[in-house]
Formats: sequence, C-alpha cells, structure tokens
Amino acid sequence: MATLTYERMSQVARANCLIVMANLITRRTLLGSLIAACLLHVWAYFAPRTWYETFPGIGRGWLLRLGPYNEHLVKDMAALYMAMLVVTVAAWRFADHDRYVRTVGGAWLAFSCFHLLYHLQHLSMYSSGERVAIVALLSSLTVISALLLVPSPRQNAGLRSDTRDNSSMT
Repeated sequence: MATLTYERMSQVARANCLIVMANLITRRTLLGSLIAACLLHVWAYFAPRTWYETFPGIGRGWLLRLGPYNEHLVKDMAALYMAMLVVTVAAWRFADHDRYVRTVGGAWLAFSCFHLLYHLQHLSMYSSGERVAIVALLSSLTVISALLLVPSPRQNAGLRSDTRDNSSMT
C-alpha cells in the first residue's frame, strides 16, 4: 500500500495543508499570548498585596490609584484569570478544533471588552505614556480574543475541524 507523501500531494492539497498548518500556528500563538496574560495574574493570588502595590511590575503602581487594597477582590480577580488559564491551555492543546478555540475566544472577548471599557473610563489618573500602554495592552487582548472567533480554513473549506466523537482528543 502506497503512502501519501508531501511530494505526491496535488498542488491544491499542499496549499490546503500549508494553510491549515499556518492557522494552527497562528491559533497557538494567539492562545499563548492569553496564557502569558494569565500567568502574570497567578502572582496576584499568591502575593496579593505585592501585586496590588507594584503591578505591572515596572515600578509604576497602576492599581494604587484605583482605590484602597482589597485582598478579597484581588484574589477573586486572580482566581478568574487562573480559571481562564485552564480553559485557554485546553484550547491551545486542541487548537485545531474550532469549537474549543471559538468558545474560549468568546469568553476572552466578553471579559476583555468589559475590562477595556472600565479602563477607558478611568484613564485620567494616568500619565500619557501609561494611557497609551494600558489602551494598547487591553486593546490587543480584545483583538486577540476576537481573532480566535474566526473559523479555521478547514471549516471554511467544508471540512469539519472537530467531530462529535471526542474520544480521539486525549
């Protein structure tokens, strides 16, 4: 029985293969960015006061301007990020399955939009450079989240990238 090698594939099949591979790399990169965002907040759970007083960690103390320290609020927010970390890592693992990636993208988009909206309403307490950094960082998370909602090229071509039988996804 002959095996199908890259050299024996048609030009269209090769192009489709490259598109699917590029999509997978892109999705994993986007999800990796969100995973990095989550990992920054693990610090908040285990050292809430230090996180509150020094975030974003470059000697700026952005959170001090928002009001008094509240350990409960900081730990709840950190717990949310850790929960998002779990589902985002799962989506990274199954990046070729639209259902998982798009669900995680939708959750991140909802969170990111409201987070960005809050900070846009409270920029007056920051310097112009900090305003640019805050808007750029939070906007980029919003865009990354929205990009995860785009169906994979495999799905656009009529091929399902996920199946009802999830037993093979272990």
